[in-house]
Amino acid sequence: MEDKKWNKIGADGPDNSQGSKKERPEKRPEKNRVTKVTEGYIERAALHYLGRFSSSESNLVKVLERKVRRRNEEHAPVTDEQQQWIISVVAKCVRFGYVDDAQYAKQRAAGLLRKGKPVRIILQDLKFKGVAEDLASDVINNLSGDDDIEPDKRAAAAYVKRRRFGPFRRVNDKLEEKREKEIASMMRAGFRYDLVKTTLDMSEDDIIDLLV
Repeated sequence: MEDKKWNKIGADGPDNSQGSKKERPEKRPEKNRVTKVTEGYIERAALHYLGRFSSSESNLVKVLERKVRRRNEEHAPVTDEQQQWIISVVAKCVRFGYVDDAQYAKQRAAGLLRKGKPVRIILQDLKFKGVAEDLASDVINNLSGDDDIEPDKRAAAAYVKRRRFGPFRRVNDKLEEKREKEIASMMRAGFRYDLVKTTLDMSEDDIIDLLV
């Protein structure tokens, strides 16, 4: 395979092997027909996935293994040859810069923080996505940024704003009942009780300041 195919994710070019529709009508695929897995298919699958999602090396391997199993006859396990193809394709994705665990972990952690996910949940998510534990820990330790604001404090503010809790809630006659439900929701989301109460008591301006 020529490297120029990798100059743009998903740019495989037109497939002229079947001819035009006028010259050769497309045949309907047979039901349950098994398409042979090749290294070329794995490359195309990797580029298609990376054109839609970012990924860690480990996660991309798992994604490609699932795709291969679905194509194998009777969903048979990945063969040794197929596994070598997967490893080779993922290595090539890394070499061309389509996969970068450090950048992936940093962007994913920041995105989850903006959505109001506490640090503990972010760390679990990174590990689940195949990010090495030491790299995940480094990313978490740098989440506070230059202003040294506690990441969980910023996440709690984002959660309150997104869910319209605390100062963002609508006027409600059953204020105390509403507050108790908000506390329970934030506790289930993984926030500490003291942080939950403090955040719910903040003003809109104070919360927005944390998110700038």
